[in-house]
Amino acid sequence: MLAATPSQARVVPLTLPGGFFLLASLALAWGAALLALNPEALSAYRHPVVLAAAHLLLLGFGVGVLVGAMHQLVPVIVEAPLYRPGLGYGVMLLWGVGVPLEAAGFLAGRPEWVAVGGGLVLLALFTFGVQMGLTFLSAPRWNRVATALAWVTFYLVLTPVLGLVQALAPRYGFYDPERLVWHVLAGLGGIFLLAILGVGHKLVAMFTLAHGVREEVLGLVLWTVNLGLLGLALGERTGGVLLAVGVGLGGVDLWRILKRRTRRALDIGVRHYVAGMGFLVLTLGALAVGNVLVAGTWFVLGFVGLVTTGMLYKILPFLVWTHRYAPRVGREPVPMLKEMLPERAAYLAGVLFALGALLAPGWPQALWLFALGTLPYTYALWEVVRR
Repeated sequence: MLAATPSQARVVPLTLPGGFFLLASLALAWGAALLALNPEALSAYRHPVVLAAAHLLLLGFGVGVLVGAMHQLVPVIVEAPLYRPGLGYGVMLLWGVGVPLEAAGFLAGRPEWVAVGGGLVLLALFTFGVQMGLTFLSAPRWNRVATALAWVTFYLVLTPVLGLVQALAPRYGFYDPERLVWHVLAGLGGIFLLAILGVGHKLVAMFTLAHGVREEVLGLVLWTVNLGLLGLALGERTGGVLLAVGVGLGGVDLWRILKRRTRRALDIGVRHYVAGMGFLVLTLGALAVGNVLVAGTWFVLGFVGLVTTGMLYKILPFLVWTHRYAPRVGREPVPMLKEMLPERAAYLAGVLFALGALLAPGWPQALWLFALGTLPYTYALWEVVRR
């Protein structure tokens, strides 16, 4: 577990995941502000503001936190050192320039900016994929959480490839709207659904001190979600059924973990995770009745937003404490890990995020609640870093 391996955690400099978390938080604030200032954009999924905000919230915030965390998490899970940690700074630079360039391209109606930004992001995530792949190859043992992260790495590379093809297609006369569906499926399902269900299996068990939870259900989740995404990409309705089954199995896996927990009170990270899973159920319900825009809003703002912020509230304090205070333990007074995060601010942010996400489809002005949530969220993380 992360908390049991501080020596491994120090192998990766704090500035690497910390840099990704900082840039991701800026993308969150920009994307949330765009939606709040342009609530009418939710009426059309091809609206420039929606496209820009979706890339900021998903490719900027969600992927930024995920990639930053994987630099720290993968070596612990596979029990092998990260291959050339310095590569991460190049990944951060390319991704950190590419994402805002894409967003600006959507807003300004400049497809060439979108293509260049997408190319930079593709190069960044391809480099990250090579780095992760070589780390995986050095693993002395394997488990299903590692398998989930390997799949996530694959989709992290595939998604920008499909997006770049889509951006270049009108210019060269081979545009196909079906490829947009593939891009969305690879991004939402391949990256975020697999990452949250896969990494959540490990982190929720760790945060709740759950022991003896077997990984067979997680293995079934990986099979059903991947087959479901493939089916949907091929236009098969059974793909949707398999995807729903995968989500259901993810819920069963979460229930089994919580049933075996020894820490009865759920901490802030787990509460956010459970609330995010509730939004995932709402997303499936909206898809079942054919309301794609509502489903997308609940998935991005509710599911990804709550789970990602909740996990960050746990990961960042641990990293800061490990790098800054662990070497001083026993020699001078140091703060306890649970004292690192101002939880009232973090919970307030969670409430605003959840209400904004829940109400936005029927009352777009609620996007201001979501945007306001970025203020206590930023304060909470700043206090962690400042201590």
